[in-house]
Amino acid sequence: MMTVLFFEPQDQPPTPPEDLAAALCRLGVVLAGADAAAYRPGTWTDSATGSRLICDLGEPPLESDTEHPPRAYAGWRTVLLAIHIPFCGPHWQAVEALCLVERLLAEVPGLAHLDCEDTARDGEADPGPYPWSRPRLIASWQRQHEAWIAGRPRMPRMHRGSSLRLWRYRRERAAGLAARPEVVWPEALVLARRTSAGLAEPAGAAVWQDATRPFVLPPVELVVVVRPDGAGVVTARALLEECAGEELAQGLARLILPDAATRRFHAETALLAQTGFAALSDEEWVD
Repeated sequence: MMTVLFFEPQDQPPTPPEDLAAALCRLGVVLAGADAAAYRPGTWTDSATGSRLICDLGEPPLESDTEHPPRAYAGWRTVLLAIHIPFCGPHWQAVEALCLVERLLAEVPGLAHLDCEDTARDGEADPGPYPWSRPRLIASWQRQHEAWIAGRPRMPRMHRGSSLRLWRYRRERAAGLAARPEVVWPEALVLARRTSAGLAEPAGAAVWQDATRPFVLPPVELVVVVRPDGAGVVTARALLEECAGEELAQGLARLILPDAATRRFHAETALLAQTGFAALSDEEWVD
């Protein structure tokens, strides 16, 4: 995981732990333990995109590590907070997590960050906290992420363009549902075809169950068609060739109306067996 530490200037009053806890909670972080506990682990998950992180507020109850003492920098006081961003998953999940870190810095005046793998502002500067730069943090995560992937050569990897379209749909799905609540807005999932060598390149997928209702097709490559007698997989391209949908303002999606052609496609088109595909969580693929 990428670890971001926090510091504050020594010439300003220390930030009370309860103020840090309150700021984290306002941002949607769920902290374990009692309010006055010396250590409170926390988790955050973005309901729209699935991005996540974990944090340590306070001093973790671990034995003292004499070989790796706490980081200390002249003019700065250590804040007992660390945020950890996973390397598994697509790059945009790290982007969403770093946006939360940026919001935290705005919530707590004087708070400064330090990327454990990028500790100096430039080649002339001494190590220590430096001004926030989201692009720099994203680039650092990407370098660490690629090193992590190098040790996992069989990790399924989605094409970056497909991954970005998946991200956009997830981010804009709630707005679409609010604008068109009468329409089915399915989740954007991920499938990978099973091959003799393992799993092929992952692809975005959506589940289509009811051909009698208007259905939003996300910008995905695969559709899981659910029928009374079972389910199977078809390409989104094949669906659009038979049932050209209206382009929607949200999420690069298309609206499939329940007309005769749509119902016939849902009921009669040849499907690939579900057993030929594996459903992947966001921790099981990268882009």
